[in-house]
Amino acid sequence: MNKILAVVLAGFLLSCSLEVPNEILIEYSSLPEEVDFNYHVKPILSDRCYQCHGPDEKTRKAGLRLDVESIAFSKLNSGNRAFSSGNLYKSESAHRIIHDDPDVVMPPPEANLTLTNREKAIIFKWIEQGAEWKEHWAFLPPKKQKSKTDNNPSQNPIDRFIKKRLEQEGLDFSPKASKAILARRLYLDLTGLPPSIAELDAFLNDKNDHSYENLVDRLMNTDAYAERLALDWLDLSRYADSHGLHADGIRTMWPWRDWVLKAFKENMPYDQFVTWQLAGDLLPEATQEQKLATAFNRNSPMTAEGGVIDEEWRLHYVFDRTETLSTAFLGLTVACAKCHDHKFDPISQKDYFQLTAFFNSIRELGMTGDDGDYGPLLPLSSEETQAKLDQLNEGLSNIKKEISITSEKLQEVYKYSEELVAKTKAKPELVFHGGFEKMSEIKKRRHSVDGKRDFYGKIDQMPEIVSGIKGNAFQFSKDHDQLYITNKLIPNLEWTDPFSFSIWLNTSKRKEGSSQSLIANSGGKNDLWRGWECYLDDQNKVNLRLINIAPSNLIHVRSVDSLQLNAWQHLTLTVDGSGKSEGVQFFHNGKEIETEGVVDNLYKTIKPTTRDREKGFVSAQRNLIIGKSYEGSTGDYGLFTGKLDELKFFNGVLTPFEIQSIYSENSKQKEEVQWPVVQNHLIEKDPKILQLKKELKDNREQYLEIYEPIPEIMVMREMEEPRPTYLYNRGNYNEPLHTVEAEVPGVLPAMDKNLPKNRLGLSKWLFDKKNPLTARVAVNRYWQMIFGKGLVATPNDFGVQGQLPSHPELLDWLAVSFTEDWDLNALIKKMVLSDTYQQQSVSNPSIDQKDPNNLLLARANASRLPAEIIRDNALKVSGLLNTKVGGESVRPYQPKGLWKEKNNFSTFLLEYKESQGEDLYRRGLYTFIRRTSPPPNMLTFDATSREVCTVKREVTSTPLQALVLLNDPQFFEASRIFAERIIKSKDTLEDQISHGFRLATARHPKEEELEILIDLYKSQYQYFRQNRDKAYQVLSVGEKARDMNLYSVKTAAMTMVANTLLNHNETYTKR
Repeated sequence: MNKILAVVLAGFLLSCSLEVPNEILIEYSSLPEEVDFNYHVKPILSDRCYQCHGPDEKTRKAGLRLDVESIAFSKLNSGNRAFSSGNLYKSESAHRIIHDDPDVVMPPPEANLTLTNREKAIIFKWIEQGAEWKEHWAFLPPKKQKSKTDNNPSQNPIDRFIKKRLEQEGLDFSPKASKAILARRLYLDLTGLPPSIAELDAFLNDKNDHSYENLVDRLMNTDAYAERLALDWLDLSRYADSHGLHADGIRTMWPWRDWVLKAFKENMPYDQFVTWQLAGDLLPEATQEQKLATAFNRNSPMTAEGGVIDEEWRLHYVFDRTETLSTAFLGLTVACAKCHDHKFDPISQKDYFQLTAFFNSIRELGMTGDDGDYGPLLPLSSEETQAKLDQLNEGLSNIKKEISITSEKLQEVYKYSEELVAKTKAKPELVFHGGFEKMSEIKKRRHSVDGKRDFYGKIDQMPEIVSGIKGNAFQFSKDHDQLYITNKLIPNLEWTDPFSFSIWLNTSKRKEGSSQSLIANSGGKNDLWRGWECYLDDQNKVNLRLINIAPSNLIHVRSVDSLQLNAWQHLTLTVDGSGKSEGVQFFHNGKEIETEGVVDNLYKTIKPTTRDREKGFVSAQRNLIIGKSYEGSTGDYGLFTGKLDELKFFNGVLTPFEIQSIYSENSKQKEEVQWPVVQNHLIEKDPKILQLKKELKDNREQYLEIYEPIPEIMVMREMEEPRPTYLYNRGNYNEPLHTVEAEVPGVLPAMDKNLPKNRLGLSKWLFDKKNPLTARVAVNRYWQMIFGKGLVATPNDFGVQGQLPSHPELLDWLAVSFTEDWDLNALIKKMVLSDTYQQQSVSNPSIDQKDPNNLLLARANASRLPAEIIRDNALKVSGLLNTKVGGESVRPYQPKGLWKEKNNFSTFLLEYKESQGEDLYRRGLYTFIRRTSPPPNMLTFDATSREVCTVKREVTSTPLQALVLLNDPQFFEASRIFAERIIKSKDTLEDQISHGFRLATARHPKEEELEILIDLYKSQYQYFRQNRDKAYQVLSVGEKARDMNLYSVKTAAMTMVANTLLNHNETYTKR
């Protein structure tokens, strides 16, 4: 009767303004008393209407926007309004959604979208009630609302909000879980490991009123707690041990993972924890630890595929960091605005690219080598090592001072006299002279140059002999006109070795995007580009690079002016062995020319390297190459076009006096040498100066010897001059439309004008209390970790298309509380101390009917454990677990040949090599993650490949999961060792199996469960007794030696029982 009256009343209300179909009236009568725009109406508009009437200008029709209040209520071109407050008849949208004409009805048939009768009723009722508009809930500042039970300070605030909502739905909390189940739940949530029986009994026997809270405090102080928190953070950070694309080669990021562990162990405030990772390098006087934290940003996948466009892929990494920031800290799908304005959220394409500007000024490569770490890099020196380096630096400064003082004194010794000028002759220490005069065949496919067997070209790589600056010269014009000088003539140099070289050249080439290599031994991308090289860039400016690894650990010096085309000119370069750009000088036609330092950051060896599968990158001999580069993966082979003559290579730094002398040998222009040039030469060649420079070189060699083995990690470092950032048409790297400045999305509060427009300013904006998202997103993610589901079920999307919060007031209360001190431990402790958390997970018919998905939390959620924790659980109950904290990633059991089958470009990751000994049994957190071939047993249980920021894993249920638990070597070996533990634990079979059951589930077995397991043991015992070979097969699984004191048949039979226990639902489920 009440429902009939409600329908009649609804019909009366609606019929006054619009003829509404009866099926909509029925739905109208069952709607809540008040229809809320954010919770009821906006999701409908977003799903059904924004495609044509939303934020994206390019797809918008009829000029109508239903995401902006002023436009949604304004007059349309037709003179009508989409919505008219309180008036259905004047609301054009109401007419359109119930119209029969396909040319009029909305959504139109071609959109393949329809509204249900209930959705139509919701829109009608909202309009009837006044069509109150609200901004999207997540973009409004959170408010710490009080509940009516605030007068009870002993009650956990979480429970006040949960209970209030339960009461509205006619529900109440479920009974408290048993102490055993609660203890296991707490251990798994806080440490990712089950309790031992001793730990469990200690808690069960503790009668202290605060025993549970004391247990929480104790667990939060363990390394295992930090490891549990780190596991989710690694997903969010897309942490992996490989690059992820193309070769998917090795990288070294585990030191950052260990820093994360340290930060969680110390309960670093969350705002500081995130700020260090986003911008630790930009903090005043940043420490090594703060810089190390920024490796967070370098976790992005990288490619080493030859031929890719470097800038295109560099931008991919910038975009990845932008989108990780958005997902991890803002809970927004900003990536949807890369190609066009966001279809649903008020985020424009301009917003997207303005946000990328914060990450766009890092000197990094788009195309890297197959294996290794690429700049910017941070050396991770110990305090002891750093002290040694500091001592050497102090000694270096003292020697430099002594050289300066000695030079001043020698100016008094070498005073001007005509006799001294006449006597002074240039006698540089010539190492090699290439006159480019002739070629002679010395063996098949090899010709010597100038009669030198170690100065040669190949038969199809020989330039033409032409008239030169002195006698003959070589004309380079074809793709293979390169020459080689072996290490017998010019040895591989270190940056501590002072050297000089000169050459006459005449180039006929100047081509955009094309360089010309003069002389080099630097390798290609897979050799870290290590070595040195002199080349002309596409502007014909002279460049010299001494490279440990591009693009950061090197010095790069470039001439300010370009060389002339089609003219003979003399070029001399000197390098003083300081490893600094200021120690490089260029001379053109005997005169020093102006240079600029592009990069000045060399601190490790420049001797060529190659990859060794066992030893890593090792020193290699590489010949000097003339006229071409060893690197060709970019498509630019550095081919020189023109003539070369009179190449000379010298030990030491040539003085300007010596350079003028060398130039004059073949120049028609003769200039009188000025006295200051002569005097400088005499001082530089004085034995006292030479001895001091030898001491300088010895000091640098000691420095390099100490520095070379220091490990490094990829981090962030800003360029001195920021790059311009562009808005790209549809996100295409080669279609920049216009420049943009670093700004945050316009829908969110603006950055304080006093904040720098860099990553540090961005982080300070993130944690500004005016920001409505950061705290909500973080709180929701940790709620998800503890309760199994977030208060917002879509932790990656707090936008219009995301789920609405189940308990908005609670979410805001927690968010505001969190911002008071950003204390993560306090937040999690508040959660686990709540009655909400401590409920049993068993449901009942009332809960199932009113809240089948347990959104209201009338009981605890039961959930399968994460992949890594399922494995850790098996290792812990068996007694195999190695609890070592931190260190290099390890490689547990994996099917043979997977890596090689998928990828054979990486030298170091060609074959999967299992770890040895106890490293096989480290926690899953430390498992080596290769992105293109993640550990298959973990992937089966929904672990991610860490290619993108993941804040919520998928949860699937497949037959493969059962097969992994039954047959995977790690789980079967754990079953075997677990069996030995069970056998040795008690005297009787019944007690042994009961003990094992309790180890696995934290409870005692029921009588029928125990009976089933005993029967299983007995049947397996008979089987293995009759089939001893099968027993030995069981006992041979895994590397752990079996206990030879135990009867093999008994151990094999108990192994099958243990395997069953590890497959028990309660073993891999949190209840």
